[in-house]
Amino acid sequence: MVHVSPLTPYIPINPEEFCTNPYDIISKDEELELKKLSNSLIHLILPDGEGNEVYENATKAYNMFKDKKIIEQEKTPSIFVYRQESAHFSHQGLIIGISLKDYEEGNIVKHEHTREKPLKDRTNHIVATNVAAGLVWTVFKANKKINRIIEQIKEGKPKFNFKKYDYEHILWQETDSTIITTLKALFKKEKLYIADGHHRAASAAEYRKIQMKKSIKEKNSEEPWQYLLAYVASDNQIRILPYNRVVRKLPISEKEFLKKLEEIFNIELKESAFNPVEKNEIAMCLMGKWYKLRIKNRKFKTKQESLDVTILQEKVLEPILSITDPRADENIFFVGGLLDPKEMEKYITEKGNDLFFNLYPVDIRDIESIADKGGVMPPKSTWFDPKVLSGLVLHDLKEY
Repeated sequence: MVHVSPLTPYIPINPEEFCTNPYDIISKDEELELKKLSNSLIHLILPDGEGNEVYENATKAYNMFKDKKIIEQEKTPSIFVYRQESAHFSHQGLIIGISLKDYEEGNIVKHEHTREKPLKDRTNHIVATNVAAGLVWTVFKANKKINRIIEQIKEGKPKFNFKKYDYEHILWQETDSTIITTLKALFKKEKLYIADGHHRAASAAEYRKIQMKKSIKEKNSEEPWQYLLAYVASDNQIRILPYNRVVRKLPISEKEFLKKLEEIFNIELKESAFNPVEKNEIAMCLMGKWYKLRIKNRKFKTKQESLDVTILQEKVLEPILSITDPRADENIFFVGGLLDPKEMEKYITEKGNDLFFNLYPVDIRDIESIADKGGVMPPKSTWFDPKVLSGLVLHDLKEY
């Protein structure tokens, strides 16, 4: 169901210094530090400037990387295996091109809506630079044959092996046409689900539409812009961490809020900070006190209704706290990937907020089920961890 393709990407000479986290999770402090390095990808993905100057500077950075041989293009069509490894968690997948035609036709399934402003920004960026530098993280339902090939590729010598952000990053390159052909045949039977990178995927699709209007070639041509730069992993290699909610100010009294919650949840006061241990259990820190919330009515009509992020939004945030649009409301913000509840507590006891909701992580199979039925996850539902690096490979989109 999905057509995949090898790539002839640009590769960094010094990946440890060049590569970064994805642009949308880089803090301002980290951005400023990275910009002290002339050969960091940061100058391409988060360039300085105002208005169109931003995209002009991104283009200049990309050209500079090529001119100064900070990146060099591979001569042979290749696929890659990328592994992130640490003592507490490791995962791996393929870096490969996947057909944007399949994205348009729904064989690469989305579970989030894109927003106009970031989509416009990423589209302007990719149109100006003609390059994809960040990976779109997709998953397939565990397939022994595909995973066996990944293990086979790993038997070779890695192209890269370096440490960054507390993980070993290992990259293997495969050019054997027989192996690539076998993978192509296997993926024709698979559906892919976007885990992380919806705006990168949508902007690549917009770029393809622009190129389709300009191109005189057949619509099924094998030009680079027909393919999405993707990290493709088995769904049994996925770790999803909680994406928690912080409410700055409670608009009603603490007593009144708890009374309203009691209509919806069984509430248990806890002695100390804790993490929820199962779905439909929410840990809440209110004014420094911790409570366990368990929904009373667990008869859900759909999988989407059963998600804790849905329950919280539809039963608490909107009707009680008047937070109708969590993306836009200034009284709420999100904390992804934090595991220590004592650190969560500091958002209340030290940082001056009133309310912290600590959620149980969403299961990847719930995401797949909802996506298969055309459903959309609530905003800020999932924090995939660890984030895959940007800049390991750069997919040049120009026609050759």
